[in-house]
Amino acid sequence: MATGIDEEETPLLELQVDGFVDYKGRPILKSYSGGWRSAAFLIGVEVAERFSYYGIASNLITFLTGSLGESTTTAAENVNLWTGVSMLLPILGGFVADSFFGRYRTIVIASIIYILGLGLLSLLAVLTSGSSSSSNIYVILFYVALYLVAIGQGGHKPCVQAFGADQFDGKDPEESKSKSSFFNWWYFSSNVGILVTFSVLVYIQDNLSWAFGFGIPCIVMVAALFIFLLGSRTYRYSAKTDKKHPFVRIGRVFVAAVRNRKITPLAMAPEEEGCGSLPPHLSQQLKCLDKALLTTAGFMEDGKVCSAGEVEEAKAVLRLIPIWVSCLGYAVAFAQSSTFFTKQGATMDRTITSNFRIPAASLQSFICIAIILIVPIYDRIFVRVSRAITMKPSGVTMLQRIGIGMVLSAISMVIAALVEMKRLKTAEENGLVNKPNATIPMSIWWLVPQYILFGAADVFTMVGLQEFFYDQVPVELRSIGLSLYLSIFGVGNILSSLLISATDKVSDGTWFNDNLNLAHLDYFYWLLAGLSAETLLLELHVDGFVDYEGRPILKSYSGGWRSAAFLIGVEVAERFSYYGIASNLITFLTGSLGESTATAAENVNLWAGVATLLPLLGGFVADSFFGRYRTIVIASIIYILGLGLLSLLAGLTSGSSSSSNIYVILFYFALYLVAIGQGGHKPCILAFGADQFDGKDPEESKSKSSFFNWWYFSSNVGILVTLSVLVYIQDNLSWAFGFGIPCIMMVAALFIFFLGTRTYRYSAKTNKKHPFVRIGRVFVAAARNRKITPLAMAPEEEGCSSLPPHLSKQFKCLDKALLTTAGFMEDGKVCSAVEVEEAKAVLRLVPIWVSCLGYAVVFAQCSTFFTKQGVTMDRTITSNFRIPAASLQSFISIAIILIVPLYDRIFVRVARAITMKPSGFTMLQRIGIGMILSAISMVIAALVEMKRLQSAEENGLVNKPNATIPMSIWWLVPQYILFGAADVFTMIGLQEFFYDQVPVELRSIGISLYLSIFGVGSILSSLLISAIDKVSNGTWFNDNLNRAHLDYFYWLLAGLNAVGLASFWYFAKSYIYKRESTG
Repeated sequence: MATGIDEEETPLLELQVDGFVDYKGRPILKSYSGGWRSAAFLIGVEVAERFSYYGIASNLITFLTGSLGESTTTAAENVNLWTGVSMLLPILGGFVADSFFGRYRTIVIASIIYILGLGLLSLLAVLTSGSSSSSNIYVILFYVALYLVAIGQGGHKPCVQAFGADQFDGKDPEESKSKSSFFNWWYFSSNVGILVTFSVLVYIQDNLSWAFGFGIPCIVMVAALFIFLLGSRTYRYSAKTDKKHPFVRIGRVFVAAVRNRKITPLAMAPEEEGCGSLPPHLSQQLKCLDKALLTTAGFMEDGKVCSAGEVEEAKAVLRLIPIWVSCLGYAVAFAQSSTFFTKQGATMDRTITSNFRIPAASLQSFICIAIILIVPIYDRIFVRVSRAITMKPSGVTMLQRIGIGMVLSAISMVIAALVEMKRLKTAEENGLVNKPNATIPMSIWWLVPQYILFGAADVFTMVGLQEFFYDQVPVELRSIGLSLYLSIFGVGNILSSLLISATDKVSDGTWFNDNLNLAHLDYFYWLLAGLSAETLLLELHVDGFVDYEGRPILKSYSGGWRSAAFLIGVEVAERFSYYGIASNLITFLTGSLGESTATAAENVNLWAGVATLLPLLGGFVADSFFGRYRTIVIASIIYILGLGLLSLLAGLTSGSSSSSNIYVILFYFALYLVAIGQGGHKPCILAFGADQFDGKDPEESKSKSSFFNWWYFSSNVGILVTLSVLVYIQDNLSWAFGFGIPCIMMVAALFIFFLGTRTYRYSAKTNKKHPFVRIGRVFVAAARNRKITPLAMAPEEEGCSSLPPHLSKQFKCLDKALLTTAGFMEDGKVCSAVEVEEAKAVLRLVPIWVSCLGYAVVFAQCSTFFTKQGVTMDRTITSNFRIPAASLQSFISIAIILIVPLYDRIFVRVARAITMKPSGFTMLQRIGIGMILSAISMVIAALVEMKRLQSAEENGLVNKPNATIPMSIWWLVPQYILFGAADVFTMIGLQEFFYDQVPVELRSIGISLYLSIFGVGSILSSLLISAIDKVSNGTWFNDNLNRAHLDYFYWLLAGLNAVGLASFWYFAKSYIYKRESTG
């Protein structure tokens, strides 16, 4: 009878998703939870969040230089700083999610903060609408709201994506493929939201009202929160376990390795013996951490021994560091798209028809268009082809994907530099050098190529970073992992801001002159291209997840694409909302707030940097406290508040010729509320989406890899809609509508998120120490034992079926965390080998993160200088319609939308057949491809700018900054498309990488780490712009773009991208993936 019962129960158990539960904490079935169904909610949330975020960020520099009256340099610095902070805050958001609230709660909380920030921005826009100046209190409140948005995004961004990836069971072969694809479609969807921002919201901000322009993102964030809550019942929630927290495991590995650094090993921790799922040998990297396995009898008796698995976990974390660092160049370049690119576009001929001029910020839509076009190609064609070749589920490795995007980013900066050179020449030829307000007779379409290249680069690097940092961190830290990805761009924006400031001082303002025709943005682009180049060289039961009630969850009833669909829907709405702000923000800053081009570009880069750094905080909060679900909800609320305030402010100040200080303060307050909301939303929604796929399931593992593709695809759909529609509304109708629509979308995103609640797989609580504790004690132990001769290995390792018999060879210094004495063993403070490996894994992320910063810096240009270039060009579509310059950013989304399906359905499958890997190729390979495309994009941007300058000079428009240069804005499309293609590889690769490579409990932080790359990239971009502007005496970034030299700047960015690509390639070659990674 017992046998019969067992036979009946076995199939049911097999249908459950191991490690996940439903929204009530019950064991969850695959067919009723997770997967694409749940991910769809999260993708929807992402689309709405991206729409809302970029609804602020994309045109922020315009608002700063316009409504707030900031100079171009100051605005660029502030934008880069805000962007950097926004992308660094996901680290905190991921930490909170992975350590305290969980991803779900963190998303909710971050959404609320997000909404508060957006709401305040809207309110400020309404209150100061029509004002001719901005009071100090307004400026203060504006920045408070702006950073509330950054905080909300800091909790939202890492958790949503990590939560989305969680909807796929990595242990299931099919769901594993879907998880890899998820990152592609996540980014695709986010760019759809961004595209809508660039297309519609920027227009509303530029032509209607900043109140509407900020209010719409607030409404969209409210919608995003609603969407998120809708999926609550379908999500797979990580089940609570008895394991120590990843921070504890990894931490004690470092502690033990330090403690035992001079100890001679006598015995290995017996806990390691018989652990069947660990590699037969410890990794060769970070061998110092292997000493965390060394211990004495006292430590063994006290249970303080580190396991081999913990040692490998610590190593995995360490291995992320060089990747993180090498991506900073990409992040710095990334920061330019919403600052100087936009200011360039503003000086060019943006005529579409006799009655319509395309907003310069709208050209950022070409990034989304490129992403939207490329992501499907990448996900459906490229991945399948590469999968057939490499036999890897994702076709190419995550790092390979990131690298490709970095190459494209560097190329994009080269193109940007060339285009700027052309623009300056055209301005000179037409005598417009001293006429900053004249339209240079050079079409804004010249900027399109660099935007498109940015989009192409994003497809590779951005998605690659997402998947990489999600996948390579401990499972519990995937929100933090994604926040690490985001932090690349946060640091990138901050570095961009610092670079702008430093360059501005060194060049005496010649590089970033408010008269862009006297500036030399081309020098700056060349610098960024160089930096980019430098960084480039450089079981059916879902384990660990529960349902929404905390019950063990079955695969058939949870997670997978069903749950991911909700999250993807949330992502689309969030991206629409975010880019509804971000894509045309520079136009609002230079227009409504009256800021100079350089100041607006700096402010946009600063805000974008903050917005992409805040996910670090959001991911931390989600992974450490609230969980991803709660964090997404909270972040969505903050997001909506920020967008609502932006809308209100835009409405109140509609028609004002200047902005009071109080308006400026409130505007920035609301803007940073959006950043805060996005900081909590972004890392959690993606991590939560990826969580819907079981990485241990071969099929779900494939789906998880695909999830990142379609996540990015969907996000770019939202971005595309933003750039296509919202930018027009902002530029031609009302900023109040332009900001209000993103607010509505975020409300819808929250609603969608809630809809999937019952289907999600939620991470189950465990008795394990927190990942931060595990990782931290590894570092502490390794440091403590650095001079100790090992006597014995921690016996805790014996008999553990999931630990490797040998430590990895990398970061061997952490191996000393295994060394201990009898006293420590008796006190239970011994680090296990698993904890040591966990700490190593975290360290391995650092160089990847850093090497991607160059890509992030290039990425920052799409919504700044690219847009400003487009403004000066011929934007005529019909006699009565001129395309907004910012709308060209939609081509990034279009490229992503087109490429992601090709990548996921063709490329991955071909690569999978070759590599036998679920994702086709490694995550790092994917990131690398995107970096290459990014570099190419900058090269094209530089060439186009050279042509624009030449056209301005030939037509005697050099001294006529407001004159339209007789050069079509469509010249800019290629660079946008290349950026979109790069995003399909790098952006999605980074998402999956940082989600996958961090401890499972820290995946929100992992996503925030990916986001932080772009936050830092924007900040670096802002710094770079400021520095170059000072060094060049404003010649590079003259407000008269016909006298500026954006082409120099693009060449610089192409060079920086090349350097980053080189460093990335160096670290990627020696990177050791987590064993459970499919990348």
